[in-house]
Amino acid sequence: MRDADLKDFTAFLHEFQSETDRGAALVGAALIDRKLADTLRAFFVTGKTAGELLDGGTAPLGTFSARIKAAHALGLIDAFELCECNLIRKIRNEFAHSVHGLAFADPTITGLCDKLQSDLPGGRAAFAGKPRGVFINAIVLTVMRLTYRAEWVAKEQRTTKSWP
Repeated sequence: MRDADLKDFTAFLHEFQSETDRGAALVGAALIDRKLADTLRAFFVTGKTAGELLDGGTAPLGTFSARIKAAHALGLIDAFELCECNLIRKIRNEFAHSVHGLAFADPTITGLCDKLQSDLPGGRAAFAGKPRGVFINAIVLTVMRLTYRAEWVAKEQRTTKSWP
């Protein structure tokens, strides 16, 4: 990882790990959402239309769900990333739509975290009963996978073609 990116990621990790359960779910998912938006933007034809698709409350690709689906449909994320992103999105939504009192220890959240498949240091047994740790690990590894994706995708950026 480049020095500037490492510094930024380290700052994110410090703040992310000190968040409440709700804050961790929201902040972690938001970073992945941003990485997906950056990846899609890097792939789309340069211009106003890409921004109209991605930015704003009524943008067709303005939601985490739509960005996950579009990135996968365009081949910009693989099936594993699709699954992890969708689970992270579902966990985020549980926290976002709960009025109060939700924690990673909640059976619904624990069940979703149990479905995350990112490798765990020490294996799954080392994280038994630690759904927040499983979630944080999945966020970190997914972010790492997507960190330079927009740069790689930009090499295959679409261009407007003239059709006969």
